Amino acid sequence: MENMKNTESKSAPFGADQQGKQELNSEMIERKDVKDTPFTIITIEGESFGVMGEYRVTEKYDSAVKAESEVRKVTWNRMVQVMLILGEKFKTVEDMV
Repeated sequence: MENMKNTESKSAPFGADQQGKQELNSEMIERKDVKDTPFTIITIEGESFGVMGEYRVTEKYDSAVKAESEVRKVTWNRMVQVMLILGEKFKTVEDMV
């Protein structure tokens, strides 16, 4: 699990309200929700990866199909990633209250 803010990719807002294609710093960023999952596939400069919120949960792949296939796998690692992300989000919400 990797926080998007700490990746080598250029920083970009990865909010749920930013669906489709967006031009940012003359790059095309494509976002595709993975149906029936909490994941989104991000494609930048021909590389695709899965995210949950602002956290990257897969390696980079050369196609969105491979990235989607990876996030659809229900593995122990993926379950732990999701639990840690949710725990972090709940902690953030509690800190705001």
